[in-house]
Amino acid sequence: SSAPIVADIVPPSRMGQGIGIWAVTIPIGMTIGPMFGLGLLNAQGPNVMFLAVVGVSVLSVVGAFLARTPSKPVVRRTFSVSSLFQAKALPVSFGMFFLMIAFGAIMIFVGIYATQKGFSNVGGFFLCFAVAMFLSRLLSGRSFDKGRVFPLILIGLALTAVGVLLLGYASAPMLFLAAGIANGAGFGILMPTCQSAVNSLVKPNERGAANSTYLISYDLGIGAGALIIGSLSDKVPLEVIYRYSIFLILLSAGILVFKAIPHYRRERQGDGAIP
Repeated sequence: SSAPIVADIVPPSRMGQGIGIWAVTIPIGMTIGPMFGLGLLNAQGPNVMFLAVVGVSVLSVVGAFLARTPSKPVVRRTFSVSSLFQAKALPVSFGMFFLMIAFGAIMIFVGIYATQKGFSNVGGFFLCFAVAMFLSRLLSGRSFDKGRVFPLILIGLALTAVGVLLLGYASAPMLFLAAGIANGAGFGILMPTCQSAVNSLVKPNERGAANSTYLISYDLGIGAGALIIGSLSDKVPLEVIYRYSIFLILLSAGILVFKAIPHYRRERQGDGAIP
């Protein structure tokens, strides 16, 4: 529900920046969390780690209660399953699904991969990932607002492709960190750009369903990545799995470039937003 709220309170001309700032918090939390979690686990044990999780959860609840949102009249509608999804968001969401499989494989198994390779700098990987993602998200929002959707998606896909290949072929700690930077920057561009595109395609009263559609593909992709890679990791080395993740990026690129972007341009053709 927070994404539609952000989309409602930011000016339409700054949708990319607004969504970018909001969207940066999720993966940053997902990258900083493992870094500090592993540190606490190794230094203090599981009890302290889980107490820290409870503390952070309480802080998030307090923050939610402190948030102030504009009041709107409540419109009662008959519930239907179709109201939970927005068809205009499907092409972008479908493309993001395959990207999120790769994202899930990286975020969940990179610690095990680092141990297998003998790298002791997994915390550095998460830090590089988080910093690159933070900077790329802040910069990409302004470009989205100027109508540069297609170049942003191409740059994000290219960086992500380089990132998974660097990860799969990392033979030294510096290459491992470089993979963190490339993946962080690539996903940092793609995630808010695609979500901003979804919000730009629908009316304000359809943003809840549109964001639901997008985020379902996001979560399903991460979950699928965890399940698929988890089942394969006992049989196939993780470095091989990461190398072959390039095909997920290429599949996503095909969907986004040949289906989602033309769909976006058709829908936005009349409002002057597309260069």
